[in-house]
Amino acid sequence: MSWQCVDTIPIRVNASVAPARADAIRAALLRRAVPLSRIVDGRLEPLATAGLVVDGRRTGLLTAAHIFERVSAGDIAIPLPRDRAVALLRAARVRVVMHAVSDLAVLWIDDALARRLAANWEACPLPHWQADEAAVATYVVAGYPSANVRRIDGWIYAKPVVLFTAPIEGACFAYARTAERTDGEMIHTPELDGVSGATVWGVTEEGDDGVSCLLRPAAVQVAFQHGRHLRAEPMADAIDLLTI
Repeated sequence: MSWQCVDTIPIRVNASVAPARADAIRAALLRRAVPLSRIVDGRLEPLATAGLVVDGRRTGLLTAAHIFERVSAGDIAIPLPRDRAVALLRAARVRVVMHAVSDLAVLWIDDALARRLAANWEACPLPHWQADEAAVATYVVAGYPSANVRRIDGWIYAKPVVLFTAPIEGACFAYARTAERTDGEMIHTPELDGVSGATVWGVTEEGDDGVSCLLRPAAVQVAFQHGRHLRAEPMADAIDLLTI
């Protein structure tokens, strides 16, 4: 069950971002967007996306709670691309905590699994997740759509989506059926099944080199209507959950 991330070009919906900055953000976020899979008949099947959080001595995976309507924590597998392996949560001690109202869950994991994940994915310390109420014009989300997964000769190739978008009504962000890639090509956008649980980051410009910026967690994507929007839970609710 070998897993590999495929190169992808960021896309824009109602957002403006320079290609150089978009490429730098893509590289940063794909180290932080953790794919969650489940094993079905011995095969990895895409499930969701998560963010790896460190809170002192605790390590957790922040994602969407609705994924547990289909699986239990022990059914989840996490690709370890640097190790060319897969971590099975049924072999680890995992505690799942769900938000009382919002579609959010955190999986607190044991030290052994935390070390394996930290060697393959980049964690974000809890203070960096603190809710920021400042208005931001551009947001970005990175995750692994099920529609972009291919199986070839025993390998699973997952092409992520890195979407730059803008806020619309409520806790929603723009998502259209077509989008402009940052190289200028127009493409059809994928369904976002498999992206649930991905962190939505606010992009704050910093410096005048066209690349530097500040990324702050702003929300967690939990649903979408293709051609209309993606919906997210607020980061304040995620912080409440992470500090229980």
